Amino acid sequence: MLSSDLLRTRISRGRITPIFCSTDSGSGTDYELAEKIIASFAYAQKNSQTKGQLTEGITAIELQHDYKLVRGLSALLERRSIFQRVQLSSNAATPQTIRQRLFEESSKQGLALSIPQRQDIIKQIAQQMHLQPEEIETAMWSDREENLVLVQFDDISPRDLILWYNLSLAQTLLFKCTGLEFYIKGGIHWKRVLRDVKRYGLMYSLEYESGDDSDDSGDDNKKDSKESSIRCVLDGALSLFKMTDRYGTAMAKLLPSIVSTPTWKISGSIVKKSENGQKIYEFELSSKNTKDVIRRVTDPTYPDNDDGIYDSSDEAGFAKRFAQYFDQQDRFGWKISREPEPLIANGRAMIPDFLFERFGRRVYLEIVGFWTREYLDRKAAKLKALFGDDGNTDQKNNSKVDLLVAVNSGLACSQIKSVSHDMVFTFEKDVPIKPILEHLKKIDAQILKEKIGNTTISLEGEGEEKNPDIISIKDIADKYHIPEQAAVQIISARYPDSYVVLKSHLIAKDRADAINSLIAEVSEFVAACKILTLQKIPDSCHAELLAKLGYDVIWSDLNPDNAKIVKSTETAATKTTSNST
Repeated sequence: MLSSDLLRTRISRGRITPIFCSTDSGSGTDYELAEKIIASFAYAQKNSQTKGQLTEGITAIELQHDYKLVRGLSALLERRSIFQRVQLSSNAATPQTIRQRLFEESSKQGLALSIPQRQDIIKQIAQQMHLQPEEIETAMWSDREENLVLVQFDDISPRDLILWYNLSLAQTLLFKCTGLEFYIKGGIHWKRVLRDVKRYGLMYSLEYESGDDSDDSGDDNKKDSKESSIRCVLDGALSLFKMTDRYGTAMAKLLPSIVSTPTWKISGSIVKKSENGQKIYEFELSSKNTKDVIRRVTDPTYPDNDDGIYDSSDEAGFAKRFAQYFDQQDRFGWKISREPEPLIANGRAMIPDFLFERFGRRVYLEIVGFWTREYLDRKAAKLKALFGDDGNTDQKNNSKVDLLVAVNSGLACSQIKSVSHDMVFTFEKDVPIKPILEHLKKIDAQILKEKIGNTTISLEGEGEEKNPDIISIKDIADKYHIPEQAAVQIISARYPDSYVVLKSHLIAKDRADAINSLIAEVSEFVAACKILTLQKIPDSCHAELLAKLGYDVIWSDLNPDNAKIVKSTETAATKTTSNST
């Protein structure tokens, strides 16, 4: 943060915006200015210059640039500098004791009105204190700020200095903030930022707002639902009793925590003095319009990609078991993610441990393990608010929340166990996967029914090389954004008895009959496969199509060249004869 007198802003149509520096390099740019000021500090440190000498050089730069910008950059660099007074050969000698001895001797001899008189007094005191006269001259006022020597300077690149300055400028703007609203993305980031909100003594409430300010991730699962974003409203001083700097300072301290997240947006009101008294201006900043402008400091404790990082062994074990049932590479399968966007319970955040998503349907899972009594009581209160068990009738935002709660059976917390029994289940050692799978299967049936009822499929021009005789079920499902099972049922209903349905493809009945005729006189499995390949049947479908056409593959050994194909009736007769024998 910078002092308020160094704040640079631009006001237009009731909106106030900090005047940020650009990181673009070149002659006459902010980058060149930052480079020049950094060089001044590096030179002063190398040559043991005093702070006064350094200030003279900075003042010369101010004459050619915006003095607020120059002083702001210099103020930040001073925080990376160490100034010390001159060290004397005698540790007992300090500037205070030297001045005291000089003044006492001067009062005895009378006021020194000439240079020789002054030098004589200095020599006498130097002899008494076992110092050199030059040391007395240098150390006499060495404790004054302008005489402190720059002994250490932590170098920084011009770009990093500019990014640091821009963040500090935005923080300074918030000193007179009367209220702040912000949005961030990702439950793990919400958890960290809300922790800092409480740490700085700010009061907050969460609200839903229509639309989604987050970046378009391209996730097809999200196309089925219009997701509402969540904003956090921080109450400022004017919304309480009177303006105090404490709230503005706390909001300024919170800003680095917000901008350290990948996606964020803040807005609020700023009080600024004008000719007609105090006036309130609106401001707004976001990760989109400040890209490469504000320094983003990432806390390694909360990385952007938190895959594989869990709060407990219960969570880690459950995630591993879930991945065994659902392929996370399947575009339209159930996806699992940790700590999603918060759910709102009476204005407070509840961030479930897991979110399961498919075709816009969301199911949350909260795992309640061993915690303190106070934590469990707060958790129970939030769950009751989410399920509407607390008597709160204003639950429109959470009326469709699908939340499962897994409670460790060792917990003596009747409040949690009494919350919506149909959504709560217990576990002893590991969180069971069965209750979740059963719940997801019910939703799968609903999704399948909805997709079948709302989707019309046309097969004209579909298939391998636009051949409607051979059609990939996956391609149809991808095109219409539906489960593969729904695609098969819709096609079977619209084109009854027109296709032979395989696991991955649809083969036109006429094409299948023609293939059946071609392989009627073939007995070798390899020969049959060659015919299917010539007919452009995918290799993965060969054995399955042969079975659909009524053939069995007889293996005499592991060599495919020795395998035979026979009609299923022939196989049955052979088995009967063999059994009779």
